Formats: sequence, structure tokens, C-alpha cells
Amino acid sequence: MDSYGSLNYKWAFSLIHYFSLLGVSEVVISPGSRSTPLALASEKHPAINTWMQIDERSAGFFALGLAQKKQQAVILICTSGSAVANWFPAIVEANHSYTPLLLLSADRPTELHHCGANQTIEQQGIFSSHVRGSLTLEDASEILLNNHYLKQISTQIYSQAMGQKPGPVHLNIPLREPLLPKRFTSDNLNHFINQLGTQILDNIKKITQDKKINPSISSVRLELLSKVIGSGKGLIICGALNKQEQEGFSNRLSQLTHKLNCPVLIDPLSNLRFSSIDNSNYIYNYDHFLKQYHLNSDSLKPDWIIRFGQFPVSKNLLLYLKSLNTHTILVSSYGDKLDPIHKANTEIHCLPATFCKQILATSITNKSDTHRSHWLALDKKSEAKINHILNNSDNTQLFEGHVINTMLESIPDHSLLFSANSMAIRDFDTFITQQSSQHKNVDFYANRGVSGIDGNISTFLGLLASHKKYAIAVVGDLTFYHDMNGLLICKKLATMGFNATIILINNSGGGIFNYLPQQQLDSFDKLWTTDTDLNFQYSAKLYGLNYTKIENRKELDEQLPAIFSLSGIQLVEVIINQKTSVECHKKMV
Repeated sequence: MDSYGSLNYKWAFSLIHYFSLLGVSEVVISPGSRSTPLALASEKHPAINTWMQIDERSAGFFALGLAQKKQQAVILICTSGSAVANWFPAIVEANHSYTPLLLLSADRPTELHHCGANQTIEQQGIFSSHVRGSLTLEDASEILLNNHYLKQISTQIYSQAMGQKPGPVHLNIPLREPLLPKRFTSDNLNHFINQLGTQILDNIKKITQDKKINPSISSVRLELLSKVIGSGKGLIICGALNKQEQEGFSNRLSQLTHKLNCPVLIDPLSNLRFSSIDNSNYIYNYDHFLKQYHLNSDSLKPDWIIRFGQFPVSKNLLLYLKSLNTHTILVSSYGDKLDPIHKANTEIHCLPATFCKQILATSITNKSDTHRSHWLALDKKSEAKINHILNNSDNTQLFEGHVINTMLESIPDHSLLFSANSMAIRDFDTFITQQSSQHKNVDFYANRGVSGIDGNISTFLGLLASHKKYAIAVVGDLTFYHDMNGLLICKKLATMGFNATIILINNSGGGIFNYLPQQQLDSFDKLWTTDTDLNFQYSAKLYGLNYTKIENRKELDEQLPAIFSLSGIQLVEVIINQKTSVECHKKMV
């Protein structure tokens, strides 16, 4: 029996070792018994850094943040049963945000399935279409261990996760007891490492390179695009872009906008609002002035639209685009139809920088300036209105716009900034103006794959764990409550020297439903009022966070900049009256 325990460890260590040779360096573990060989193999491997997150749901989102920041696959390990199911929300987000995760779930062996055995469920295929691939390993055996079976599997799984359409991949691993050898020594471990060697399949680089995004547009399609773009005034729209899509894009986009003389609407998650590249054609405040835009007016209507990335945050932009019958070119890096309003006439599958480069090489130009100037004039007018509202309310009228504006004024250079969903990301969309983002070098993130409220704290902390400079998260009280378990890792991060601030905007549940038709219903208070009435100071004390409470604009202006200079992890609770918040937001019209 002890020989089977030794086989389990060799089996697990071999798999982890081959992933490490492919470039994986981070493993996030939730403790359990059945996963013991995988957890111990990861901890003992010299090239692997392990993180412990007890709650599997928080662990999944922490790994998501690590993978997004590192642009490399991250391993998740958990035990069998419901533990695997707790990964699901993070897997859904990873699927839609093209984030590579390697999901290693320990499982009971075949003889314990379908017989009422404890902690046993059908794990194979549990994530269905939300993963790029799903496979259950064969039972551990010396024959397979010596015949490069795990080399082949690790290469296949890694290639699926990091390929042309990055995302999560599930590897289910049945393990029989005994799970570990009775005698375990470092000498045996070192001998086994030397036996494994340092080379994996020679063609792994070729495999991953062959799966990368198609680097160019065909000459036939390029000619058709030239005819469309050359037909009149245009509009470019940039939604959320991941790090691969952002590479080399901002400089080429700037060149393209001058060549085509057209305005560019930039979603905050495109990261273009914080770009140091020339932004004279960028439109920041479209969400504000499109509220007042008359849909039958021809003043803003373009002859063609180019869309990059995911669909933007702004609801007003969505309504505006739905009103148009304009030829729309969708540049989709991963081949997905990111078009919820079904307006795209032409789909191009390539990276944004590649698209710009090839269009720049054509003879297309547009000398007319009226269309661009009209958009820019509306943008400036809206920015003035936003600044007036921010600067002319008294100190008792604290609302979300003040928090974002003050934070942006004092945010340290090269910071990482994370936004929760619901009201927070919409407020960022409104209040990151050209003036507030000028000369700011910020890396901006949010979980907009499926825009969930779950796991936001853990995603932020995963991003922080891969970020060498300051990091700030802005979340609502419901978002904070929903992932308080993720805060457990904060003490370790602070001990390791990471510095960050979580700004908790406590507006009694955000009140986003106050802006929706549900607000008129008799049952509104019971079904849609979401005030938790929690004292978050106790949460800070429980998880070892430094705590500050801010209740008016004077305190905000005086205290927030100083907090950013403190060491460790800070929790800043900003109290905002929901009624005041709604009134201030309505003034934005």
C-alpha cells in the first residue's frame, strides 16, 4: 500500500513539474485531504510559489487576478466534492474575460463513484461550455508515469489555456488512498526532481505560437474595409481590452485617428483614458451628453463605426448605437461576436494594434473636420458641467463622484486601480474625465466578463499580489460583503510588503435600482432595497486591516491623500446618503 502512496506523490509532482517547465509559477490552493499530493507537490517544487485561500470561491477569483496581471496561466487546486463547484463563479468570469486558469481538482477513484461514497460528485464536465477543455486523468500507474503520459497531458492542457482563445481548462485527477508515502525525505525528492529533467516537448513553443491570434487581415478583406472607411465620416469605439489587446495599440490608434480625422469614444477599461499618448481626438464624457442626445438628429451620426474590444459600460452609448443603421466593423481578437445589439456588419479577427497598422498602410484619409469637432465640443461642454457639479456642492453633499475625483487627484503614479461592478464602474465611466486622468499612469481593471458582484475583493487582491506598486479598489458595501472571506489573505500580503487601499463606498446597497423601473413597484423596499446595515469596522478588525471612516467632503479631501502614503492594507469606509447620491446623479443630466 505504501508503494501506492509514493506513486501518488510522483504522479502529482510530475504534473506540477511539467507545468512549471511551460512557464507556470503560481498555484492557489484550498486545503483538503484528497488533494494532498497535489498541494504538497506544489509547495515542495522549487519553481512554484503557493498561495493558500481556504474558501474555494475566493481562491478562484484570487487566481483570476493573478493570471490577469501576470498574463500567464495560474493553477488552482482543490479537493473533491462541493469544493469544485465553488470555483464556478470565477470560471465563468475567466471564460468571458479570456483569463487562463489550470483547474486541478482532486477526485475519488472510479470504485467510489455512484455508490454513495462521501464527498463524491460527478466532477468530469462540471464546468460544461465555460472551459476551453475538460479531461479526467487515468488512474496513476508506473507505466503511464514512465511513458510521458503526463508530459503530453500537461502540454495539451496548457496549450488550451494559453492558446488563440485563452481561458480556463479543467483537469480532474482521481487519487486512491494512501495519498502519501509513509516515509518522505528531501533526498528522495531531489533524486526524483533530477530524474524528471528540465526539458518538456521540444515543440511546445511552436504549439503555443501556432495557436496565437491570426496576425493579419487578408488583402481582399482589407480592400473592402478601405471602401467602407473611405466613404465618409467615422466613429471609433474602444471597449474593455485585456493586456494582450492593449499591447502596441494606443500609439497606433492615435495615428489612425489623425489619419481618419475621427473621434474615439474610450471606455475606462480600454485603459486609454490613462494613456500618455496624444489624446486630442479622444471623447471621455459621451455617457453624459448622450443622455440628452436626440435620436432623430443627424448631428452625431457617422457613416461608419469601428468597434474594438468588449461592448462599453455606458447604457446611454448602447441606446445611441441601437438607434443607428450605420456600417459597423467589429474587431474581435478572439473570434467571439461581442455585439449584444446585433449591429455589426463586418467582423475582423485580429489584435487591435494589427488592425490599425494595416489600415494605416492604406491610402485612406479624411480631411473633413466638422464631425470630429462637433463631438469634441460636446465633450468639453459635458466636462465643464461635471466639474461644476463636483466643485459647487457643499461639504455635506458627499456622493460617489467626489470620491472618484479626489481619489484620482491623489492616486500614486503607476498604481493599479480596480472597480467593482454595478454603480462603481458606471461612476468611473462618468467621472474619469480628461482633466481628472491627465498625466496619470494607472492600470485599470474590473471583472466585466460577466459583471458579477461576487469575488471582486479576491480578484483585486490577486492583482495586488502580482503588482509591485500601490493598488486601490473602489467597491460598494454589497460587493465588499459578498467577498469578505477573500480578505483572509490580507495579513500575509501586508507582511510581504504589499500596500493597498480598499475604498468601501457605503451607500446602503448602492441604490442602483432607484434608477430602474423597479423603483415604482409597491414591493420595491422589500425586494430591491439592499441595505445590509453592517458595521464594517468589525470586518477590518477581524481581518487585520487598518480602518478609517469618512463622512463628509472635508474629511475626504483631508484624509484620503494621506492614507495612500501608509503601509499595509487600508480599509476606508466612505458613508454616502443614498437619497443625496440619487439627487446628485440626477443633476448630471
